[in-house]
Amino acid sequence: MGRYDDLVFKIPKEFHNWYGFASPRGFFRGTTMMEKAKVYMDFTSVTKPLPMEVPHTHHCADEYLVFTGADMNNFFEFDAEVDVWIGEDPNNLEMYTLTQPTIIRVPPKMYHCPVHFRVINKPIVFSAVYLDGDWSKINRNLDENGREFFTYDGAGVRRCVRDTSKECIYCGSCFSEAMKAREDAKPEEKADDTPNTNLLAPYYEMAEKTKGQRKYAKYVYAYQPEEHSDDRFLSPRAGFRGVSEMEGSRLCYLYNIVQKACVFGDTHMHHAVEEYIFFTGADITNFFDFDAEIEIQIGETPDDMDTYTITEPTVVRIPAGMWHGPINFKRIGAPINFEPFYPSGNYGKVICKDGQYIYEGTDLPKK
Repeated sequence: MGRYDDLVFKIPKEFHNWYGFASPRGFFRGTTMMEKAKVYMDFTSVTKPLPMEVPHTHHCADEYLVFTGADMNNFFEFDAEVDVWIGEDPNNLEMYTLTQPTIIRVPPKMYHCPVHFRVINKPIVFSAVYLDGDWSKINRNLDENGREFFTYDGAGVRRCVRDTSKECIYCGSCFSEAMKAREDAKPEEKADDTPNTNLLAPYYEMAEKTKGQRKYAKYVYAYQPEEHSDDRFLSPRAGFRGVSEMEGSRLCYLYNIVQKACVFGDTHMHHAVEEYIFFTGADITNFFDFDAEIEIQIGETPDDMDTYTITEPTVVRIPAGMWHGPINFKRIGAPINFEPFYPSGNYGKVICKDGQYIYEGTDLPKK
């Protein structure tokens, strides 16, 4: 047992029955898996066309909807079309069609969804990144008189559709049964297979009315290929660099696809922001194919750190003020995804050099 075992979490295999999602998948469910965690996110590979969710908001936390190629070795190969609705007024949502790797910021109280995975020729990643350890949402409803009322849903609150005495375990059975019934229906019983299905028709009608507004385009960012010459990592690389790429964002992170055994980074800490470091398989459809051995050091001082060895998909929580690094990729049998995840719009770190603490960050005054 190490002193910081509570900060290192092996991501479990989540077997499920969700129609159109690869199983098992990786899912980090915040505080239900790690005490004090302030991130809740999944690694879902979408393999079939399907609709998902209804318009809802989050009360006080940002959410980021991530859509990328499922094979991180070919991050920018995105053979899909996805329609996403977003807006402040649930009756006037704008629709954005995604045809390349994209991240969408959803600020608190912003309506978003449905998401329609309309064309899936190759698997893609969908990841809902929620910047709080306790996921929740608020749904808008109308009573029989057309008056609004709002219901709260969240981790530990949602009930099983089949047996409301039980907590929902997100197995996906109820959704998959509905999708399978639609697939098995006789042609005359099926809804139109065009985007204007019975379920989504009101939203496509809404999209026609709001076409050309583009008020919320500022929250939609297409990842840009970052060419580099560091042979430790696949080039081009992709990432999202906070406020430098989207005003108001509260997230910085990178996809580093490790190619060979190497050492990366220095010993440092973050003085006011937590960091989460994810190590996963490079192909999210086969998330748990992980052929590597990695060592990371963690400690309260740079001179007294514990070493942890990682041999399967893992997340490491680095609280503010906790020293960590460098990371030793001792063995790389196949490329892996090394994903440092920093929930702030600017990245900053403190290093100790010759007895002096030095701050380096993207928020320093420009010369």
